Amino acid sequence: SISAFDVAPDNKKLAFISRGELFVSDIEGKYIKQLKTTPNERAQEVKWLADTLTLLVGQTVGGYQNWFTLKADGKGALKQLTTGTQNNRQIVFNKDRSSGVYLSGRNEVRLLDLKTFENKTIVKDELWGFYNDNAYFSPNGEYVMFTAYRDFEKDIFLHHLSKNETINLTNTGISESAPVWSPDSKYIYF
Repeated sequence: SISAFDVAPDNKKLAFISRGELFVSDIEGKYIKQLKTTPNERAQEVKWLADTLTLLVGQTVGGYQNWFTLKADGKGALKQLTTGTQNNRQIVFNKDRSSGVYLSGRNEVRLLDLKTFENKTIVKDELWGFYNDNAYFSPNGEYVMFTAYRDFEKDIFLHHLSKNETINLTNTGISESAPVWSPDSKYIYF
């Protein structure tokens, strides 16, 4: 019952979550090791950082999912990066794994710098906090794309990172969902 997984950038290792527990493995599954997380809390997401040695883990704290780092060799303890009292979830990394974009609570799209681990809100909008599409960086790194609700329907938005401007791309009065970028950043499919 694997609920989340990620392949390391070196394509030699795999991290995965099963029943709220965190594991690492070689790519063929010959070696599997459970990593120690906080007892009585639940791991829900996992991603490899660019160094291929460190994991970013989404784990609950008092019922709310927050971000942590943990060395994949099992040495050391979880290091908590966020202390939110709303769920931080659905993190997606940019192309070079230097930044992540994620959803927080009912109304925040946030960035996480994967070198300094500083995070900041880039957009506040009506996400509603459940059944959300992932936010994504454009392949060229200029934009973050996300969905939010207008009159009970999902619209697709682009946030220009350097200009700090957000535009509604669709605004049709019917729901558009599951947007993804074309590799050249010129098109969005939904």
